[in-house]
Amino acid sequence: MTVLFSSITTKTGPAASFLFACTLLLAGCSGQAEQVVINGVTMGTTYEVKIAPGKAKIPNDLSSRVQQALDQLDSRFTTYSPGSELEQLNRGEVMQDISVSAEMLEVLQVADRVYQLTGGAFDPTVGPLVNLWGFGPDPSSSEIPPKETIRRQLARVGLDKLVVNTDGNSVRRTADIQLDLSAVAKGFAVDAVAELLESMGIANYLVEVGGELRLRGTKAEQQPWRIAIESPSLERHAVQQAMNPGDAAVATSGDYRNYFEKDGKRYSHTIDPRTGYPVSHHLASVTVVADTTAFADALATGLMVMGHEAALALAEKNDLAVYLLVKENDGCKAYSSPAFGRYLSGE
Repeated sequence: MTVLFSSITTKTGPAASFLFACTLLLAGCSGQAEQVVINGVTMGTTYEVKIAPGKAKIPNDLSSRVQQALDQLDSRFTTYSPGSELEQLNRGEVMQDISVSAEMLEVLQVADRVYQLTGGAFDPTVGPLVNLWGFGPDPSSSEIPPKETIRRQLARVGLDKLVVNTDGNSVRRTADIQLDLSAVAKGFAVDAVAELLESMGIANYLVEVGGELRLRGTKAEQQPWRIAIESPSLERHAVQQAMNPGDAAVATSGDYRNYFEKDGKRYSHTIDPRTGYPVSHHLASVTVVADTTAFADALATGLMVMGHEAALALAEKNDLAVYLLVKENDGCKAYSSPAFGRYLSGE
């Protein structure tokens, strides 16, 4: 038997996630792969799909169908193309009803759910503040913005300024807000690929886009999918905690690789949309396990803004599976909600 190692690539940058999986690609004596691996590029990051076919028949064009599904979502949600559905929405007239696709409507509903759940800590309209602090697409000056400028940009932030009409499949901006759905759209893309696989009768898979995951069934030789939460350090793929998610979605948001320092003070890339300022707590990363990756993706971002005490309290109140790493002196301390306990691996 030939054994080939394959690993999940994490995403980096302002919205970096810190999950990875190490699995085996097994080939039997016939040379036929017991695990199918598809990978590529989408949404400014990488993706990978691992399948243990079992008795399922894998279509010859599966790779192209996965890429096509991801390309369609990318073209819908990107902020880098003026022709995307999202950018057309952002440029539409204020107070005008704009028809949206079913995919856009679903993503906006997930975003609103997490916005409400976190008391506005998750807010996909925070982009103007992120840019102001130098963490957006514009070059960073590492300068502290004037308070009045922060106040003006803060007036342009708030998902409550978007009215979603689920009956009419339309939305209306009540102010000049600008949506950036990257903190939920990648998770939604994971879910879309997972649903595509399931529609083909594929029951054993791991789907990853930019570090966000959804898993079902087992890998080759009936072994469970196992993933690891990365340790908050500069060393890539240093394992902090192993997990056995089972059939679930997993997303992580981290805050220890993107920041600037000014006059001896560290300014995080994580901007609190409620205040307009970078967060100042010591929460290093948040991992969420949920039914869908879109929800886990958005919630991890919102909890990252809240800080570990408020995040843990929210998780315990709502029976959410959450794992937190908090910077303390030279190391990190782990906290987890009761609902997360069943996913921990002792290995």
